[in-house]
Amino acid sequence: MISEDKKREKVAAFGANFKRDNSEQVESYSLSELRDADAMLADRDLNAGFRIALRNRIGDLEKGDDRKHESKVRAWNLVTGIVIGLVVAGLASLLFG
Repeated sequence: MISEDKKREKVAAFGANFKRDNSEQVESYSLSELRDADAMLADRDLNAGFRIALRNRIGDLEKGDDRKHESKVRAWNLVTGIVIGLVVAGLASLLFG
């Protein structure tokens, strides 16, 4: 968990980003920090521009995490397929060769 001051800092950064398009500061925050800041806001200001920007950034980071996970799964599937193929080829050559 991050402190209330840090949460307020993130909310203020998104408010400033929404007004001035200062995306560098916003992009430096981690997904957990952004989720904490969003949770701090609870149900107030749901339609505020900075709140929408905050949730969009959270969504972008979550998609990035999902893509990384999917890439790792595909890589493991490929490696597993190759290993199984080699084992089957080795066994076939021993049995039929």
